[in-house]
Amino acid sequence: MGAELTVTGWFLSPIIREMQDTALAYIKGQFSWKKDQEKDLERLDITLTEILTIVDVIEKREIKDGNQRRLLSILKDAIYGAVDVLDGFQYMVLKSKVDSQSAVSRVTSTCIYLGKRLIGADEFRGKLADILEKLGVVKTTADTLLKVVNFDNATAKLLPVTRLRVTSPLKENHHIYGRRDELHKLRDMLFEISHSDAPRPSNAPVPGDSSIDIISIVGVGGVGKTSLARLAFEDEQIRMNFGLRMWVSVSDTYDEIRLTRDILESLTDANYHTVAEFDELQNALREKIAGKKFLLILDDVWYDEDRTKWENELLWSKVLSSLNTGLEGSKILVTTRADKACSILHARTPPLRLGGLDRDDYWLLFRNHAFGEKYPGQFPELREVGIQICRRLNGLPLAAKIIGRLLNADLDVSHWKKVLESDLSDDVMKVLRLSYQHLPVQLKLCFSFCSLFPKDWRFEPQRLTEMWIAQGFVQREDSYDTDTNIEDVAKGYFNELVQRSFFERSLLDLPTEYVMHDLINDLARNVSKDEYVRVENDKQKEIPPNIRHLSISANLLGSMKKTELRNLRTLIVWKKTWSCLKLSLPDDVFKKSKSIRVLDLSGCCLDRLPTSVEVLKHLRYFAFRVPQRLWQTSLIRLYHLEVLVTRGHSCRESECANLPANMKRNLLKLRKAFLLNVGGATISGFGGQTLLHGHGEFHVRKESGYRLGELKEVKNISGQLKIRSLENVEHQQEAVNACLDCKEHIEYLELEWSIHARALTSDIDNDVLNALRPHPNLDRLKIIGYGGTRSPSWFEANWLTALSSLVLENCIGWVQLPPFGQLPLLKYLELRGMHAVRQIGQEFYGNGDIKGFPILEDMIFDGMLNWDGWSGIGDGSLFPCLERLLVSRCPKIREIPTFSATPRVEVEISPDSPPASCLIESLIATASRLIFLVSSYSFLSELTTEQLNHVAELNLQNCTDSMPAGGFHRLSSLQVFRISNCSTLLSSVSTEAVDTYLLPPSLCHIEIAQSNVHCSLLPRYLQGLTCLSTLVLNSCHLMTSLSFASENPHLVALESITIKDCNELVSLDGFTNLGALRKLVVADCYNFCSLPADLNIVGSLEKLVICGCPMMRFLPEDGLPASAQTTLLSKCHPELDTQLQRKEGAEWNKIVHIPEKKLEVGLIDLLTIFPANSS
Repeated sequence: MGAELTVTGWFLSPIIREMQDTALAYIKGQFSWKKDQEKDLERLDITLTEILTIVDVIEKREIKDGNQRRLLSILKDAIYGAVDVLDGFQYMVLKSKVDSQSAVSRVTSTCIYLGKRLIGADEFRGKLADILEKLGVVKTTADTLLKVVNFDNATAKLLPVTRLRVTSPLKENHHIYGRRDELHKLRDMLFEISHSDAPRPSNAPVPGDSSIDIISIVGVGGVGKTSLARLAFEDEQIRMNFGLRMWVSVSDTYDEIRLTRDILESLTDANYHTVAEFDELQNALREKIAGKKFLLILDDVWYDEDRTKWENELLWSKVLSSLNTGLEGSKILVTTRADKACSILHARTPPLRLGGLDRDDYWLLFRNHAFGEKYPGQFPELREVGIQICRRLNGLPLAAKIIGRLLNADLDVSHWKKVLESDLSDDVMKVLRLSYQHLPVQLKLCFSFCSLFPKDWRFEPQRLTEMWIAQGFVQREDSYDTDTNIEDVAKGYFNELVQRSFFERSLLDLPTEYVMHDLINDLARNVSKDEYVRVENDKQKEIPPNIRHLSISANLLGSMKKTELRNLRTLIVWKKTWSCLKLSLPDDVFKKSKSIRVLDLSGCCLDRLPTSVEVLKHLRYFAFRVPQRLWQTSLIRLYHLEVLVTRGHSCRESECANLPANMKRNLLKLRKAFLLNVGGATISGFGGQTLLHGHGEFHVRKESGYRLGELKEVKNISGQLKIRSLENVEHQQEAVNACLDCKEHIEYLELEWSIHARALTSDIDNDVLNALRPHPNLDRLKIIGYGGTRSPSWFEANWLTALSSLVLENCIGWVQLPPFGQLPLLKYLELRGMHAVRQIGQEFYGNGDIKGFPILEDMIFDGMLNWDGWSGIGDGSLFPCLERLLVSRCPKIREIPTFSATPRVEVEISPDSPPASCLIESLIATASRLIFLVSSYSFLSELTTEQLNHVAELNLQNCTDSMPAGGFHRLSSLQVFRISNCSTLLSSVSTEAVDTYLLPPSLCHIEIAQSNVHCSLLPRYLQGLTCLSTLVLNSCHLMTSLSFASENPHLVALESITIKDCNELVSLDGFTNLGALRKLVVADCYNFCSLPADLNIVGSLEKLVICGCPMMRFLPEDGLPASAQTTLLSKCHPELDTQLQRKEGAEWNKIVHIPEKKLEVGLIDLLTIFPANSS
């Protein structure tokens, strides 16, 4: 990397200003100070003002002299010491409020009325006197330093600064300018056949597989190597050529285990972080890529200078040997800054050397960032200066972005000319440094903080800005401005850094994530190295004891030497992947690090939190994965805590986390809680203005802290809220006090009464539900176990105008349903276990302008055991958009009203509560398509032939009946027949049915899954099916072969055959009679090895898919028909796969005429080959 940068990440003025505001608040507050204490605070204010005046001047200079930097270090220690003293006093104030239980409102400032002198004030006064003495000495020395700096031009260069703008970022343009020729050349290199016989140094370790070509893109930092690799990775032609594509960011710290693990995890969602043995990882990787043609991109490869050349080569030889099971033609694409990296990989192909963009493309890129959305023609003078600057940046895209955004910050010609006159040399780091030097002081602090995160980290703006706030880096322009939200100011800081190209939006992941270029990360690390340490490899065994901000990879946490980090203000234990890494921390780990303000342990999976968390009295931001063992008491003494983040685990299911019930009494400053674990967290302990986001649960109990009325204090909750155990509510007023109708950001609400050990109906339930009126913005509502008999008034009043989904479950006492039909946006309605409902009529549909369920699409009635009447309305304008009606276990209902729509009707027939025959007649009159879901054929025998004639689809599941003697011929209009998990239905044929067809000739679609069907019997079942177009066989393990040969061909309309997971199936034959067949799929059939010999004469065949059949070695001897348009052959016998991948040999010649040949299965292929059940 270029020249060493001056360490300028020491900026103190924001910290001093925050401390001064605190001191002034104390002076102006209503504490009963002793006279000498008040004088000390006034002296502190004056001293801080004098020091701030000096610091404001010094911060505008570069400090290179070692003695001056040591003096600045002393100054910093004194300032931070004073900050901790004042913060400690505020902690005592908060503790006193909690202990006295007199907190009647949130603490929003340090001006708290106590009436009497605070306990501990004497100790505070003693510490304050010590700080004043130190600051006095430092102030005198700093004054001397200022004089030296002002006269020392050699070491005190004035730093340029542009104004801070709290703004939104520019519109982001991810277009990659130029590189058309380079992409074309790279494409040719990737498609070129390997030269496996190329010479190799005789003394070098032998690469794992010499047939894998290694292609390299070499260029200086910031020239666009990763961008070009990304273009190649996403190029459609390249995607089609390689079945597997993997991307691994290597960077400058790696070993064979990490690299192999990263490659594996780029292939699969599986968690390999518990695998510590290289051999195990290597075997897993070999298995994953066996027989596949892959493209592996190794981005940003470095030559490890701490290793010898031999050690580097040996490491990479191990990694590459893991890839030797891939098919020939596989490629590895490397991006690197140095030829040395190519040499240790033994790349035999000459590298693609990437230079700067050509002048025209470079100007377009530069112009986009410098002028943004403004037209350059409006600024002719700026345009001329911009062209001159552009010519000095050597075509480096990163420099164009950084300098362009720097210029965009001030569209003034004098600003642009100053940049033109700056040092814009060939060293890209000097260009980056220039942009950093123009940052306002607050942004320099925030940018330096980012050095804690490793390269390729995906930044979440909300998380990062909360950390900045916790450290005191974010300040309102006017300290007396209480209207401006500090979070909005922090968001403005982040947007400003985005606008200056220090961050860019991640293109591969969620749109709310941002990334930082490697060189920008290097810059952040360099300017902050006296303050910040990031441990990401085992080279760094010790941590400097005086650092203030530390981040460490979770993988290395256990191997670090114990160090007393008394000055530590940030600790982040990070992990790039979500997978859990189980660790334990000693209870006293934080005993000496009492100044921590940001603690993020979410990179590790802890069995319990260390008890020393309790001593972190300055802690503002705390993130962790919810431990299994007791941990809640660690939180309740963190009186300064402002942000709490709970996360879940990959190693186990996330249960509901029980947060302490007294949090709202203790954590008076808590602003936000992000409950991100899937199981959610109890929110009984939250209150006031704390913003809750995620999955919250409130478990009602008959004790203080858990009563329903205490939800009133939880005013700012967004996302999901589940209120459990509502049977414990004793009075309606508790529900009224909960103020659910004020919680406007809840999207999903679940209200649950336990149905165990309580009366069937409950009068108090009526009152409680009536009082639990949600906010009208609610999107989804579920009510479970309600024991009342009446509907709440808010259902009657058409209150929930935004509701789209409603579920009522096991509300066994609810007698009359409210007018759900007047909910204007309701699309989904589910009623289950509503035993007391007998009649549904006019009251169900509503009155007025909106009625009759205007946009309802899906309606389910299940377990309505006493429901015996359903009437409509006069004009019949009901359910105009209904697409699906499901009726299950409703034995007494006899008819349904007339609908405007003709929905798909599904009838689930249960043996213990079958539907009435007359209901079937009524459903027939309404349905566009009648579907039966049954587990026994016996019910069908009770229906008339006329009724059965209307059944279009039959889903037979878990049936133990044998095939009826007459088969299913009575279902004369049956089009779809799905048979699942029926052990005996297809295992034999009655002697009475020898000369009859077993299935109706109207059938178009048959699916048989997990059922015992013998290969000799299936053709018998298929006889007479002249309309059958689709046949699907899934997990039919008794089937060893399947023949469609017949003297009297029947399957004249069969267009598609799909056979999946039939592991005993060996062969298919008799395709001569299948004159309409267009698609044949055989997938995951282990023993399958033989396609029909006569397949080539099936002149209609267009698509053939054979995948996951490892015994399939040969295609039919006469080849495939000329009509074939698409073939997908993958994961067959290695010999067949190899021939096809090499595009040579007898088997390749059999498919060479087919226009579209695929050799790997992609997601789109899966969706088209195995579509969801058709409706």
